[in-house]
Amino acid sequence: MPRLTRKVSEGKYFHIMVQGIAKENIFPDDNSKGYYLASIQKAKERCKGVYIFSFCVMSNHAHILLSVENIDKLSTFMNYVNSDYARYYNYENDRIGYVFRDRFKSEAIQDIKYLLNCLAYIHNNPVKARIVKDAKEYRYSSYANYLNKAGIVDFKEAAKLYDISPSNIKAIMREKSSSDWLEHDDTLYEDEEEVLEELVKRYNISTNKINYDLAAKIARELKKRCDLSLRKTADMLGVGRERLRQAIKDG
Repeated sequence: MPRLTRKVSEGKYFHIMVQGIAKENIFPDDNSKGYYLASIQKAKERCKGVYIFSFCVMSNHAHILLSVENIDKLSTFMNYVNSDYARYYNYENDRIGYVFRDRFKSEAIQDIKYLLNCLAYIHNNPVKARIVKDAKEYRYSSYANYLNKAGIVDFKEAAKLYDISPSNIKAIMREKSSSDWLEHDDTLYEDEEEVLEELVKRYNISTNKINYDLAAKIARELKKRCDLSLRKTADMLGVGRERLRQAIKDG
């Protein structure tokens, strides 16, 4: 069992989620993911009273678990982070316009159980996406911060809430590996083209020779991971929509 310290204070702790505009992969490579983490560090130094407990930067979205001394600091902090990164991303890609879908999404955390579930969920994002088999292998999450006692996590603040020793963090990860605890609608869907490419490789198929049983299986996963409509799924797979609908129903 993981070891806890005390309850969290209301109105101070938040799970922050940001996503690329139109599900664009705004963190496509190591440099971009690293720059977003640098943006978080710079914003933290500039906006005193914000403390980071967990983070994970994926290809088209990112999660941050943090606390704020004053609720007004939350928007200020995220504006610093996202504005800094947007300037970098637009410059690197010779583009203009919005980079993020909305400013950010936040979920208030009311108790220590929810906070630890959130911490584990954030660290497990790359495992859920099948990028790595073990969360500790992913370079752009705070799991390695805890194991190595280095990084942008605010360890002194975290230690006020839970035991931050590597052994206890591993225990938290083992106990809270499921995402069923989530009470909100996590709408940070994955990119459909990336997911389809992954599934095509996984099942060793050609999209112009796919059978409807397999098409239905892929359609269900695309719906779950990307919230993709039946019409668009049928178009991407090159199959008839009504036959696909029937195959899903029969399955």
